[in-house]
Parts: sequence; C-alpha cells; structure tokens
Amino acid sequence: MTMDDFAEKVTRRFFGFCENQRTQAAVIATIRSAMEGEGRSQKVFRRLNRLVFVPLAGPAGLHVSTVRLQLALGTLSAAAMMRYQMKLEPLASMDLEDLVQALTPAVRGALQAEPVGEIEAWDDEAAPYPRAEPHRLDARRQWKLTGRLS
Repeated sequence: MTMDDFAEKVTRRFFGFCENQRTQAAVIATIRSAMEGEGRSQKVFRRLNRLVFVPLAGPAGLHVSTVRLQLALGTLSAAAMMRYQMKLEPLASMDLEDLVQALTPAVRGALQAEPVGEIEAWDDEAAPYPRAEPHRLDARRQWKLTGRLS
C-alpha cells in the first residue's frame, strides 16, 4: 500500500465513524474531551490511533511517526468538529466523497512531511510511551509508533 492509498483509507475510515449514526456522537464527544486537559488529550490520541490508524497501518506494514500521526489526526478532528459540531458551511453539507477527496491531500501531507530541526520525542508528564532521547530527524530515518528511532 502506498502512502497515497493509506492517506485516503485513513480519511475514509475516520469519516466512516463520523458518518455512522451509531458512532458519530461518541467520536465527536471523544474529540471534544481532548480539550479538557493534557492527560485527556493523550488518551484521545491513543483511542483514535487504535480506531483509525492501527487497523490500516499494521497489516500494510507501514510505520509513521507519532508527530505525523498527531498532525493527521488534528487535521481530521478539526474537519469533523467544523462539519458536525459547528455545522460550518459548505463543509457541513458537503457530499462525503467530495469531503474525502478534499481532505486526503492534507492528510497525506501531514503523513509525509519532511521533519525539520530537532523534535523532542515526548513530554515527561504526558508521555503515553517510554521517553526517547531528543534527536535530530532527517528524511533517511523513520520514527516508529513507539517513539524509537529505527
């Protein structure tokens, strides 16, 4: 699976949960709860990661950095809040297929962005995974979901 296919499948899967009447309220409530505090936001990230990314990335053998996953989830979450909570037009009334096609390039960009500068792996207090040492990221290294350099 290419990263282009992966980005589209992630976008479809996320909005599949959002469009489903049985799961929509829970997904929006989960996203809203992230604004209640730092510890809560880490739980939200882990939950969305398990629901959206892991089922697609695992079987495909893809490894994407946590920073990139958070950027992609931020993009998807913001679009969901504007569509379902704020009911911002034209996003709110957009056909799902058009929405997926419009958002996929942004998600792909977040997943493929070239890392720049030094990025500290985790904040001491909010880290859901073992802390990694600060390091310099470059295009030749991949930072796997564990936060460890490969």
